[in-house]
Amino acid sequence: MTDLETTRVVNGFFMDYWGYPGVESRMGPMTLFIDVANNAAAIPGTGDVAGIFSHTADVAKLVAASLDLQKWDPVSYLIGDKVTWNEFLGFAENAKGTKFQVAYDGVDKLRRGEPTELPGQVQIYEYFPKEMFQGIASVFGLWFAEGLFDITPERSLNDSFPEIKTLKVEDMLNKAWKTV
Repeated sequence: MTDLETTRVVNGFFMDYWGYPGVESRMGPMTLFIDVANNAAAIPGTGDVAGIFSHTADVAKLVAASLDLQKWDPVSYLIGDKVTWNEFLGFAENAKGTKFQVAYDGVDKLRRGEPTELPGQVQIYEYFPKEMFQGIASVFGLWFAEGLFDITPERSLNDSFPEIKTLKVEDMLNKAWKTV
């Protein structure tokens, strides 16, 4: 038997992908659901189901702070921001100052593995074959549409460390893409 304590960190989906390259991140670009650079979107489901998004820098800050807790919960939740895909899209359109070309991928379409292709995805296919990418986009799309990223914990690391302010999706998009 050991006294070694563990926790599983649940942070939703990384928002870094939509801030690249305007918001500092150690993650590379990946076009999924909203292609900010090309003013296009392929929203999973109706776009009305909320999801949790966190910037990796905030994840690092909250996890580092949690090392000082007396006891860890079996699961440690952290919430950067909670928005729907329709809200996310609105923030992106506002930041860019233009309406995007938008498609909505219903659950049946996603189950068939047929997500709408976005212009920014094509460049990835050289390194990540289209069929594999569409498979992953379909699975994540289903998870969002079915509410798996709509996390509402009783307690989060945000509650334990209110002094750590997390980046919000709208602020991240404005910083990365706001037109002058």
